[in-house]
Amino acid sequence: MQKVIVIGGGVIGLSSAYYLTKLGYSVTVFDKGDFGEACSKGNQGWICPALHEPVPAPGLMTESFRMLLQKDSPLYIKPSALPQLSSWVSQFMKYCNERDFIAGETALLTLSQSTLKLFDSLQSEGLDFELYKNGILFAFLNPENLRYKMKRLENGASVHGHESPVALSATEVKELEPSLSHKVIGGILLSKQYHIRPESFSKALTKWLVASGANLQPYTEVIDLERRDHEIIAINTKAERIEADHFLIANGAWSGTLAKRIGYTLPLTAGKGYSITTTNPKVNIRRPIYLGDVKAGITPFNNAVRIGGTMELSGINTKLDKKRVQGIRSSITSYLNNSFTGDMEEEWTGMRPMTPDGLPVLGRIPNYKNLFVSTGHGMVGVAMAPATGKIMADLIHFGHTEFAIQPFEPNRFAI
Repeated sequence: MQKVIVIGGGVIGLSSAYYLTKLGYSVTVFDKGDFGEACSKGNQGWICPALHEPVPAPGLMTESFRMLLQKDSPLYIKPSALPQLSSWVSQFMKYCNERDFIAGETALLTLSQSTLKLFDSLQSEGLDFELYKNGILFAFLNPENLRYKMKRLENGASVHGHESPVALSATEVKELEPSLSHKVIGGILLSKQYHIRPESFSKALTKWLVASGANLQPYTEVIDLERRDHEIIAINTKAERIEADHFLIANGAWSGTLAKRIGYTLPLTAGKGYSITTTNPKVNIRRPIYLGDVKAGITPFNNAVRIGGTMELSGINTKLDKKRVQGIRSSITSYLNNSFTGDMEEEWTGMRPMTPDGLPVLGRIPNYKNLFVSTGHGMVGVAMAPATGKIMADLIHFGHTEFAIQPFEPNRFAI
């Protein structure tokens, strides 16, 4: 039985381990923390392929760079981090144009066409996690923002075959979600989209892997890769050296640091996200709600509601900025007729791995026969985890995949 080492125990690494185990590999997964406790944990959990698009968008960096330096901006660049981020930001700016945005959006939407079916399959195969099929509602305070989003969703439906959006009046929005305030002037409904609770998904994958004989090593950091010619032969932790036949780097925003040790430069930074999860909330939300004017979201789970949003570029660090958390809390007040309170709150921040072009990196690392990488999913890692896991298992086992992954090839960053 061939051995595979997966470095990273978030949803991407765990999903890859799942499909590799099903193909008959002996899989060992390492994570420097606990499984599913980093970037995966506080995600909104939206499984909504119609929303998958690159972060670098036309005009984003040129129209108002000053706005990006303000702490209440949906996309915030911390001024003190600019020197260390200058190279990455410079590359990022090159992709903020219509041509690259459309190409990236097309690539993501094409890759995510099987997303909903894959989640259905995982649940039918016995994985027990919170999965909801109530659709997603977009709520707006500004009619211009509503029209723009409607146009984008209609284009995605016509070009990529995704679900057609349904425009709703203020009254119709209130009928669907009575907890929304009278300030909401209208909305959009995508009724066929899913959402999950990410923590329950990670736990389900972990439980299945343990039961299937995979070797899970939490709180064990891989600090080096041992190579011989064009192959990796072993990994090193602080305590031991372990050999394997194949290796997969999938440790999120930290993937670039490890890849650099074997000569592969991966332009990766962290897009820090924030969320607040309230248990037994007083506000009653029936389905995920995208707050279109402030680019934040509200997501209901079993006995809990999560609010989240923002993208902060401040380097790779796990410091929770209380002002950013408060900004999320404040941004939702105009949308709700009840306060966002409950029995207990948990504030969270996570390092979403970001590439300059806003696309994940999936495939074999250049110049190595048995070393693969899977990272850079940004805000859609949870949604794309099953497809990504299947892709990586296919590449390791067969050497190819049925998915269209050319836009995500690691060699696009080779220098």
